[in-house]
Amino acid sequence: MKLAYRDLYPEFAAALANLTLQPQQQIVACLGGGADSQTILDLLDRWRSEHPEQRYLAIHLDHQFHPNSGTWAQGLARDCARRQFPHHGEVLTVAQGNRVSKEAAGREARYQRLTELADADAIMLLGQHRNDQIETLLLQLKRGAGPKGLAAMAKQTDAGQGAGTQTWLRPLLGVSKAEIYAYAHHHKLFWIEDDTNQDTRIERNFLRHKVVPVLEQRWPQFGASVLRSASLCAEQQQVLEELLTAQLATLCDASGALRVDSLRALSPATQRALLRQWLQQQQATMPSYAQLEQIREQMLYTSNDRQPCIEWGRFRLSRSRQRTLQLSQR
Repeated sequence: MKLAYRDLYPEFAAALANLTLQPQQQIVACLGGGADSQTILDLLDRWRSEHPEQRYLAIHLDHQFHPNSGTWAQGLARDCARRQFPHHGEVLTVAQGNRVSKEAAGREARYQRLTELADADAIMLLGQHRNDQIETLLLQLKRGAGPKGLAAMAKQTDAGQGAGTQTWLRPLLGVSKAEIYAYAHHHKLFWIEDDTNQDTRIERNFLRHKVVPVLEQRWPQFGASVLRSASLCAEQQQVLEELLTAQLATLCDASGALRVDSLRALSPATQRALLRQWLQQQQATMPSYAQLEQIREQMLYTSNDRQPCIEWGRFRLSRSRQRTLQLSQR
């Protein structure tokens, strides 16, 4: 059944109005090309007509994962030109490791490059929606994630400190994919349908096409319940991180390096929690549970005459002779 059209602009505008925007502050639409990010672009274009005091930019990064990606990038550039909306597009080279999936490597490289291209205090708009949130939580559950993973995606995340804080905002996180399609059709938007999104061999697509529809047919409120659970997990995680941050301040030296001997008297669960929080403060990609256990055992309990080193993704963690942890990028 085709969903009736609902204007998403009031919800979008409320999310932006809830921020403390400054004159000339940059607002960026992060374009993937699908109906979701193109809806974000259209909504931002409407906001732009009412708020000329901000600066605006649309960014599309082409991973070249699909043979038609170059054609798609040209279509997005033409759409921005038609709107007279400032646009930046470029090919993004994605380095892939043995233990990192192509999709994960692409996601990390994309966020890194978006951060570099935007102003230090930019508002970064992402197109993730309610269905994405449900799929993310189920994937995290399948992977055995804890509260942080089950919190899925936050509606708003601040990255950085002080004047260099970028705000990553998902204004449509409570909106269904069907509502986004209804909006996109009603406004005759340009968007791309990636045929790989139908490939159910991909985990997220399997959930999207084979699992979530059955769950929502059996329990119509399933989606709302998942969003509530994710929100509760996020709240508990926030409380935990506040407590861990205060404790870490007593365990780190003046340079921010973590003194591992201070952790040895604590329980394994607390050690893992503090290591995760410290790595998060260092803006590292979070290691798996098995990798974290390897870090905990080797960094805390190997003898003084050894200098263990553990690598995952593009990160390398080592222990100095002073028995402090130091993180670097490969």
